[in-house]
Amino acid sequence: MKQVGLDPKLMRDREVRIDFSQYCELLEYCAEHWNLPDLGFRMAPYQHLEILGPVALVTRMEANLRDAVQAILRNLVVYTNILVTAMEEQEDVAAIVLSVQHQAVPTRQYMFLALAVAKNVLEQAARTPIRFLEASFSEIDSGTGRTAEAWFGCPVRFGAARTALYFDRAVLDLQLERRDAAYHSIIQRYLSTARDEAGLNITDRARNEVARQMELAICTLESVAHALRIEPRGLQRRLKAEGTSFRDLVDHWRRDRAMSLVTMTRMPLSDVADALGYAHQAVFTRAFSRWHGNTPLACRQKATGAERRA
Repeated sequence: MKQVGLDPKLMRDREVRIDFSQYCELLEYCAEHWNLPDLGFRMAPYQHLEILGPVALVTRMEANLRDAVQAILRNLVVYTNILVTAMEEQEDVAAIVLSVQHQAVPTRQYMFLALAVAKNVLEQAARTPIRFLEASFSEIDSGTGRTAEAWFGCPVRFGAARTALYFDRAVLDLQLERRDAAYHSIIQRYLSTARDEAGLNITDRARNEVARQMELAICTLESVAHALRIEPRGLQRRLKAEGTSFRDLVDHWRRDRAMSLVTMTRMPLSDVADALGYAHQAVFTRAFSRWHGNTPLACRQKATGAERRA
């Protein structure tokens, strides 16, 4: 902890907030110096639904697993404004999708841990084992493939477009044993207050929602405003008052996501452009060059060269 600037005394305080970058640095430092490239997966068995504290209580008042998962994802901001979570449903497959706001430090072990814990939370909320169809990570495999497949019990893809856990959509219809119904309103009030105390301004709230919706390819000014329970014009005014705009937030998400997909995956650049919502790769290339001062191909070649030297 001292190596990454964290006071070991923090171990005694369960309520203190720590810097996300320092936490990720801690995980990467330990993984490297302990020669444990699968550290995130090794930590997962010790983290269960209860780590969500009061947020876990929503599983005791929702009718089915779908509602419970949505309530959990909606309230995770109580604990972090960096992790972006979303649930996707398409035809017969559902997915929990995870990403983080752009960070200057590696987040490999954190993402291993986060998706592994997502499995725990899903199964413990459902009170039954779930057969997962696939797990995917945007990170490149570094000798953790077997550990990952053993943990999830399904095929695992590395270097994918996104970090996600896929399963049968019908699982979400599972009816939950409803308990503590009398405390529903109390829990809701507590979580509402906790979200307010998280101290997010409208820009932070909109940024998180843009990231969530962009991962699902459904992001519009109207959809973000609806999720935040604000009129679209009101959202525009409030963002302008804080020195930004909806278009800026989308542009920033694309900029950060583009660098991640270009340097951390082997996706064809045409697929990267498509994943970011560009109709033509040339348009994406121009935008990327404007953001980062170099073409996507040049950045990928530079990152690949650095990885080989390491």
